[in-house]
Amino acid sequence: MLEQNLERIGIDTDSLRRINWSKWVLVLLTLAISAAIGLRGVYQAFRGRTLLELGILIILFVIMVGLVMYRLELGVVAILFTSLFVRFTIPTGTLTNIPASLILSAIIVLIWALSMLVKRNVQLAPGRYVLPILLFIVLAILSVPYSWLLLNPNLFGRGIWAKTELGFTFAQIGGVTLMILLPAVMLMTANVLRKEKWFKLVFALMLLVALPEVLQRILGTRLALGDFRLQTGASYPLWVVALTIGQVYFNQSLRMWQRALLVSIATLWFLFNAGQNTVWFSGWMPAIVALLFLTFFRSRKLLFVLLIVGAAIVFARADYYFGYVWNDAIASDSNRFEIWRIIIFDLTLTKTNIIFGAGPAGYLPFYQFYYPGAAWVSHNNYIDIIAEMGLVGISVFLWLLYSVFRTGWEQREQMPSGFLRGFNYGVLGGFVGTLFAMGLGDWYIPFVYNIGIPGFDFAVHGWLLTGAMLALSYMKQSAAAPAHDSK
Repeated sequence: MLEQNLERIGIDTDSLRRINWSKWVLVLLTLAISAAIGLRGVYQAFRGRTLLELGILIILFVIMVGLVMYRLELGVVAILFTSLFVRFTIPTGTLTNIPASLILSAIIVLIWALSMLVKRNVQLAPGRYVLPILLFIVLAILSVPYSWLLLNPNLFGRGIWAKTELGFTFAQIGGVTLMILLPAVMLMTANVLRKEKWFKLVFALMLLVALPEVLQRILGTRLALGDFRLQTGASYPLWVVALTIGQVYFNQSLRMWQRALLVSIATLWFLFNAGQNTVWFSGWMPAIVALLFLTFFRSRKLLFVLLIVGAAIVFARADYYFGYVWNDAIASDSNRFEIWRIIIFDLTLTKTNIIFGAGPAGYLPFYQFYYPGAAWVSHNNYIDIIAEMGLVGISVFLWLLYSVFRTGWEQREQMPSGFLRGFNYGVLGGFVGTLFAMGLGDWYIPFVYNIGIPGFDFAVHGWLLTGAMLALSYMKQSAAAPAHDSK
């Protein structure tokens, strides 16, 4: 009846049938929801800009959404590119700004989810990691309203962490956003990347800023790059070393000059962080762990040589490493064990809830109330998860980590090309380094009152790269195929 009435007034119904309505509905929904998210912050960020500037930003945003609609893989690449290069932030009215990479990640994950809903094809690639990811996200969401049941007005109004109950609630929302969005980026990446060219592009982007940054540090100049600086925290050196050494060790198709270049990049990045920031263990020790892990599976003899060389360097400058570095670590971080004891065995065990935790950053008000003037953050992702999500949360989190590692481990020799084999090994080594780094700081899931929401810029690297490794299970060869085949 409707079609007949439309034809009666001269409207061609055949052309209407040919329109991809699901795509247009998805575009409109995405634009509407994206505009609604953070509207107040966007207003503050754009306030004072000219109409031309606003027009350019809107056009770029519409183009970005269109490209991501056309190729979701471009969204994954855009997240990585934005985290490395874009320093645009949206103010929140506090000392914390929201980085562009977080905003973009939320939009792209939303597009990915809506695309499945509109197409009525809500299906995730099978993998042992899927269930723990979904459970962790659900537990993180439920932890916020649950934590409100534990809080009372007496816990607030002291110290620097949580001055008001309302302010702390906003901080918790920021914290749970990190706990949800980072795993969501990993899950999306695992379901989107399906061709080798995208893995090569991700690899190239991770190293794109490594060379100019090395040259700038060697020459002591900015190389006409203005105020450009790599702002990726402690995680970037880890991934530079892991990704490059993974290719050098396990990509048999590399030429000698390519291996030499990659080894040089890894060596320089390690030396810059270990030599110039020796007392900052998070800046170089995770890279050492990744290197030793990869070397162990490449050559036991080479591992023995590396250990001998490392020991010789340490003992040759024993006065520096034991007299300065070790003593500085003891002086600066010796109280961490006491902090962890208080958070786990006092606050979480007796004052909040050891089963479900106290929610994102929920232990801090209790810490301040019962230990006024001595409240500290844990600087440890494992301790944070136990305190925030209890035994249930840490169990799911460890299950997630185990599932990710086992997936990468089992498929490492089943890749269809030398590059992908090296990529899988490199990400696996970086993931092992990350497991170590989480004990030194909140590098994998930034703690809202420590590294904070701006830490999304460098935390997203590990989750996105890990998701890319999980996506390789779609491309792996059959068990009977040659393990060292290189295309």
